Amino acid sequence: MIVTFTLLRYPARGWYPAFANMGRWIMRPFRAEGLRFQKMMGCGRNFGLIPDLSAYVFLGVWAEEKDARHFFQSDRWQEICKNTLETGTLYLNPLRSHGEWDGQNPFATPAVARAAGFPVAVLTRATLRLAALPDFWRHIPQARQRLKAHADDLLLALGVGEKPFTQQCTVSVWKSEKSIDQFAYRQSGHKEVVRRTRERRWYSEELFARFAVVGSEGQFNGKPLLIENVATE
Repeated sequence: MIVTFTLLRYPARGWYPAFANMGRWIMRPFRAEGLRFQKMMGCGRNFGLIPDLSAYVFLGVWAEEKDARHFFQSDRWQEICKNTLETGTLYLNPLRSHGEWDGQNPFATPAVARAAGFPVAVLTRATLRLAALPDFWRHIPQARQRLKAHADDLLLALGVGEKPFTQQCTVSVWKSEKSIDQFAYRQSGHKEVVRRTRERRWYSEELFARFAVVGSEGQFNGKPLLIENVATE
């Protein structure tokens, strides 16, 4: 199994066609050999409520890497990428995951103990209960600040979603497993948020997954998305 996470950014004049692509995908999802699971999602500005109409992401779960690369050469994908300012793709090997996304775990794989020196990507995805929306979004600024405090170890962080406000997903890439463990398990603020999600039952469905970043290409936000083996463990 290989997972791809592709970021696409469009110029201002391309915002409407890009948004229309989302509608076309909803009506007719991609069909490609080896494609087991797929999502096209929009981005939020700085993890917030305001959408970034210039940026979208495509997540795909593939039987093999060659299936993904073949699809990225297809006419339909090239049409999606038409007139983009930049695109970048991460190639991810699932390490472990738990929870569900649309009633399934698309990243289910035998647990792998370590990332073998590769950078680590973390994906969280949740469907929020309507009653929990004010409480959830009130804590987003604090979450942003906690991430900024670990900027030296954080290579990439994005807030994306399928549906505005209620179906949210975050993807972050860290230099090493040690970096993400320090953030997740040794920072009291993060542990407090995890505790609060359980106590207040923010989510009707949730999934958490870790990946080894085994390859990358392209660029995003004006920088090469070339994430090298930078782990220091």
